[in-house]
Amino acid sequence: DFWLKIIPGTRVEEISSKFSFTPDLEGYLFPDSYLIPEYFTQDQVISLIKRNSDIKTSDITLASLLEREAKTKTDKQMVAGIINNRLKIGMALQIDATVQYARDTLTHPAKYWLKLTKSDLKIISPYNTYLNSGLPPAPICNPGYDSLFATQNPIPSNYLYYINGTNGTMHYAKTLSEHNKNIE
Repeated sequence: DFWLKIIPGTRVEEISSKFSFTPDLEGYLFPDSYLIPEYFTQDQVISLIKRNSDIKTSDITLASLLEREAKTKTDKQMVAGIINNRLKIGMALQIDATVQYARDTLTHPAKYWLKLTKSDLKIISPYNTYLNSGLPPAPICNPGYDSLFATQNPIPSNYLYYINGTNGTMHYAKTLSEHNKNIE
């Protein structure tokens, strides 16, 4: 027997070299530690760790964005509210993690989730939320409990912008002008 640990925010490709998990499982492998009997087939492993199917795909997709964008439960709830605000007004989500996912899916790097370059923002992909409105077509990683919780319990606000500070603190803004000040 062996232990399989799925860390929140990891991509399917990062989980284990023992298995060939298919991309359609992205978001549906719940982060936890699993004791896997050595005689289990890949299908049995998937059955053991696959999430409850009553969670809507849109909630898992949103939770996957939160997993990559915010660290604390409260920040995830705030960002969930901000994403909902953007979706309501048809604003582009402009989430870096979706572009990282698109880039990394094309290039299959040795290390995922590296910082973006300006040219990355032009990648043609349904996951590029700078170029496409709405949620991406599917999850970008396997979200943990706090991210799933945040999708169901977003903190309402008038904010439309957020940015992670260098000290790990999130900064929120209602206007682009305020957001640009936060960036400075």
